[in-house]
Amino acid sequence: MQKLIRTISCGLLTLSLLTPGVASAAGGLLPYNDISKHWARNAIIQGVQLGLFEAGPNVPKFYPNRDMTRAEFLVMIDRLYYGGQYQIYPLTFLSEHSEWARAEGFQEPYLPYKDVDRLTWMYKPTLRISTILDRLYGPNAIQYIFPGEMMKPNQPITKEEAAKILQMFTMSPDSKNAWEEVRSWGWLEGEKTERVKRGDAAVAADRMVNYFLQDGIMPLLDYDGKKFPMVPDLEEVLPLFATYADPKTTEEQIYVDAAAAIRSRNDSEETFEQLRKLADASFPNQVGVHYLLSWNPETPIETNLEEAFLSIDAYFEDKIILPETLGLLSANVYDIALQLGNKDQSQYKKVLDRLSAYEQKVKQDSKEWESLAMYLGALEIRSGQVDLALARYKRFADRSPEALLNTSYYYLQEGRMQEAEEVLAAMKPKASDSRMNQLHKMLRQEFASLKDQPAIISDLGYSLRQLDNADTYQVKGEAVLSGLTFSYTQDVNKEKQISRISGFYQSPQKLISDKLLSYTDGKTNTQYSYDTDRQTWDKSRTDKVDFLHEWVGAVKVADRAKELHARYYKQSYGKYDVITEWIPGSMLVEKSKKVTLGQGKVKEVPLFMNKYYIDRASDQIVKYTWRYEEIYEGDGYVAYSGTDNYDFTSNVAFSIPDDVRKGVAP
Repeated sequence: MQKLIRTISCGLLTLSLLTPGVASAAGGLLPYNDISKHWARNAIIQGVQLGLFEAGPNVPKFYPNRDMTRAEFLVMIDRLYYGGQYQIYPLTFLSEHSEWARAEGFQEPYLPYKDVDRLTWMYKPTLRISTILDRLYGPNAIQYIFPGEMMKPNQPITKEEAAKILQMFTMSPDSKNAWEEVRSWGWLEGEKTERVKRGDAAVAADRMVNYFLQDGIMPLLDYDGKKFPMVPDLEEVLPLFATYADPKTTEEQIYVDAAAAIRSRNDSEETFEQLRKLADASFPNQVGVHYLLSWNPETPIETNLEEAFLSIDAYFEDKIILPETLGLLSANVYDIALQLGNKDQSQYKKVLDRLSAYEQKVKQDSKEWESLAMYLGALEIRSGQVDLALARYKRFADRSPEALLNTSYYYLQEGRMQEAEEVLAAMKPKASDSRMNQLHKMLRQEFASLKDQPAIISDLGYSLRQLDNADTYQVKGEAVLSGLTFSYTQDVNKEKQISRISGFYQSPQKLISDKLLSYTDGKTNTQYSYDTDRQTWDKSRTDKVDFLHEWVGAVKVADRAKELHARYYKQSYGKYDVITEWIPGSMLVEKSKKVTLGQGKVKEVPLFMNKYYIDRASDQIVKYTWRYEEIYEGDGYVAYSGTDNYDFTSNVAFSIPDDVRKGVAP
């Protein structure tokens, strides 16, 4: 299929959330008049603010003690997910196109129920969640929650049914333990046979939002190669560094106005001229003045770096210990270093040497030291000094999520699993530290998954060999390649070493679709493709590798894990085992240097992910999903995603017609 798509496309390669309202009620301004004394009051208010529940003059009551229906719960989860909670993207691969209730290509997904009408309020949210479950766990996964032809959307949902839906936000490897898994996260309480009250649902959503704000479902997974080394997220990157009350002095007003202009991106050359005058006039807030000057887009990046260091100098001259301020100033230096390092990696070491000089000015192992050490460690990693960074991070890994994650990740990258486990085992998070407790639990789960890699690789390798050894099979699939959309059926006859693809494809430059038809002769490595414009057959070779994903596809799974550092994760749901594969883009770029590709040299690989759905009874692959992004030198960009469904029972009987072989255009 990939060769045919390349042939066709080579010339083309160059539910909104409801706005909540409020109603006046006893006890203050509340969105409903029946929650003022309810135990779930705060969670309900939070849910309204997040758009999970409708509120306003026409919706005076929430009914917190009423049973929540199946449809209502699915709508809430739909709003929760599509409101920005995309932590499970590495497991779904769903594009924006797919998220809004469409498949990768032409066909719209559908619900397997007769009692959820397309014209009702519940249809699209239910369909979207069904689509996510399909991508996560396999065909018709929603049937394992609500089996049969009728979903009974108005029936109260049980806590066990709710847990099976919420399980998609966990790392749980087996659907049989959904209730235990969800209860262990504290999202639902009670007994699994109990009905979910609307107040219960609001609390579950509130607790899950706090979970989403942490480190994702697989904290050590760096599927796009941009997560590590990890540094803290900064809520405010342009503070004033001082408090200014009215009336302000002339200089204070100039400074505050300059900060506001930079914050709103309305700064100009005059903005930075005014700041420069404040620096020369010994304005008291030199930390802030030099920090803002480092944001000047018109000066060389090297000049910005000098200003960033001057802001740190000013911090230490003030002799006031403010760990958060030092952390922000260090983060600024690190950010500028990243910009310099993109062009010249030797810059990381130079910046590290300068930033390290400040370490003697802070008390070792203090909060102030940790703020500085976080970025020193990141620069050590960027400059290739991983052991130094590990020794540094390990000193405060028990109280810093970022230090713990970096310690775990780089120990594992170096094959030092035991040392990573020892760091985790030595931790005793405080009961009040919810993030560290949650991270501790997630890392334990991820370590268990990493230990299971050999078994997962063996299982996937066996199923792929089954596919290679099958005499005949049929594939029905859809794909999108750099704007081209494909829908196809592929018949494969391994005994005769021939295959046939039929279907159609849609170009963004055309209003109508084109016919898709090709034959491949494996004995001669020849493909015959029908050109609908010229109404002739073209012949091409199939033994030439043009794209990176073609080359990777020919690499055995065991070798992908060993040579390309592929990471695997296995989940069991219903009758399927689902294995997800991520390959780091940096490794693909490095290894591709030794490969000749028709498209040219690989410059960057932002994404490279595969997902295999295996029937547990037969060990056969029944579905395969992929998502790749490849950037080549010369700015050639390939975005390729799709899904294939396999049928090993179809009667595949065909041959390559003589008129195809003879009709090849000269």
